[in-house]
Parts: sequence; structure tokens; C-alpha cells
Amino acid sequence: MLWCTLTKKTVLALAGSPVKGGSTDILLDQVLRGARMKGASVEKIYLRELEITPCNSCGKCEKTGECPINDDMKWLYKKLLKSHVIILTSPIYFMGLPAQSKSMVDRCQAIWVRRFKLKKKFGEGDRKGFFISVGGMERPHLFKGAVATVKAFFTTIGVRYAGDLLFSKVEDKEDIMRHPTAIKDALEAGAKLISD
Repeated sequence: MLWCTLTKKTVLALAGSPVKGGSTDILLDQVLRGARMKGASVEKIYLRELEITPCNSCGKCEKTGECPINDDMKWLYKKLLKSHVIILTSPIYFMGLPAQSKSMVDRCQAIWVRRFKLKKKFGEGDRKGFFISVGGMERPHLFKGAVATVKAFFTTIGVRYAGDLLFSKVEDKEDIMRHPTAIKDALEAGAKLISD
């Protein structure tokens, strides 16, 4: 497709783990490397470094579609709006997302109100979302809750769920480095997000 060569795609990567340099960061770096190889512009944000107050269900966004809390979500909303590809990474804590990721997701209630209640636009075009996660246990439904939450988040911000990388039995970053295909899978996923 000609437009892919003319328009530089932007990738917003939201690193949602409380641990810097862990397994999800290792995988994310490879996904971003693959995206850069296809000409994308990438930005990586560590959610743990931001001031994101949890949603307090004040209801004020119900009238305007704007969250009244004045913190780092104010500028993050703008990045969520402008990015072609949004990647969220997160380990599994108690069968779901840790607080750093979940607080950000919950604060997108204002976007949900804007899009689905007030019928205002938020983002345009065919935008993609991608999820990267690891969990220490090996259970049949280890990622089910987190994937459901991330799919709802992506739907809310107007991106389609384009896939995921999910690895169980990963407790330490050495575990993901020993996985036979994880690094290669991540690199290929990043390239595919841009070329498809």
C-alpha cells in the first residue's frame, strides 16, 4: 500500500509494569525495534513514572467528556488520541492488571463518556492496539481477565485489538530470555503492526 510509505506511523508504548527492565520491558523493546525497522516513529512511556490519580467516580465527566482531575492523564489523553498504534504492556498481578496500568485504564472513563454517551469523536482511521503480558503461573485462564480489560480499554479509545504476546511461567526476566521464540516473536509482531 502506497500510503504506508508516505505516512510515518506513530507508536505509543505504555509500559505498565511497576518493575523497570523486567520481562515486559524486554519484549516491548523488541516490538518497538520491529516497528522502527518498518519506519515507525515510537515513544515509550513508563506509567510508573507518571502521576495518575485513580478515577474517583465523581461523575463530572458525564456532562463534558472531560476528566476534572489535573494530573499526567491530561497530556496522555492527547497522545492516546494521536497515535496510530498503542501498545500496553503489563505483568499479571492477582489474575489482572497491576495498579499502574489499571489506574490509567480506569481514567479513560471520560473518553468512554465522550465517545459513547456524548457521541463525540476521539481518534480517527484504522488505529491498532496490541497487548504484551507475562505471568508467573501456568493456569488455563491466567490472561483472561487482563485481556478482557485491555480489549475494553482499546474499544474505549477507538483502536481495534490487533493481537497480543502472552507468556506464562515467566517470573524473572531471565525466564523470558530463555524462552525459545519470545524475542523473535516480539520483533516480528512489531514489524507486522506497521506493515499490515
